[in-house]
Amino acid sequence: MTNQTYYDLIVVIVNLGKASRVLAEAKKIGITGGTISLAHGTVNSSLLRKLGLSEIRKEVLLMVSQRKHTVLTINHITDTFHLEEPNRGIIFSTPLSTVVGTHNQLSDLHDTDPVSDPTHEMFVTIVPEGDGDKVVEVVRQGGGAGGTIIPAYGAFAETVTRVFGIEINSEKDIVINLVDKQMANQIEEELTRNIHFQDSDSGIMFSVDAQNVRGIYIK
Repeated sequence: MTNQTYYDLIVVIVNLGKASRVLAEAKKIGITGGTISLAHGTVNSSLLRKLGLSEIRKEVLLMVSQRKHTVLTINHITDTFHLEEPNRGIIFSTPLSTVVGTHNQLSDLHDTDPVSDPTHEMFVTIVPEGDGDKVVEVVRQGGGAGGTIIPAYGAFAETVTRVFGIEINSEKDIVINLVDKQMANQIEEELTRNIHFQDSDSGIMFSVDAQNVRGIYIK
């Protein structure tokens, strides 16, 4: 299947008001569209957290990209918005196994997709409203950095309650944490031990590989 077209999901987390500009730049490379949601990030500073100034308004941009456009798009956005500097934003990609809709319908791509080894892992944790900060703190204790919290709510109650044990139509926090692949197992163990996902309405957690990571600032 040498002519197979592969796709990635590009995830961009930037400060409030920047996502639409990022999307405009991505379209110059070949991205056809994206979805933007409001969120808030956390500042990795104990002093600011004590002062109640630990939250920063964020936007999360999701874009489906043909593999041939992925690195070009990520590099262009990194250079245009100076993501190599601290507190400018984070961008990364993860390979997709199925795409249905705008581009085409593709099935079982993971069986043939020649993806490179990921350098990071993205943890997605869905917990009751107010517990997102606890998830971020647990990840920090496990060696990770801050996270991004997206407000949401549970829906389609019968299915969600029966499968996931999550309360009907309850408010939720979706927490995104990007961690180095080498510490992924440690982070998973910390989350499992401290969030107690086996309890009713405690939430769910999953992770996906992350590649082409830009914007993680290390002093």
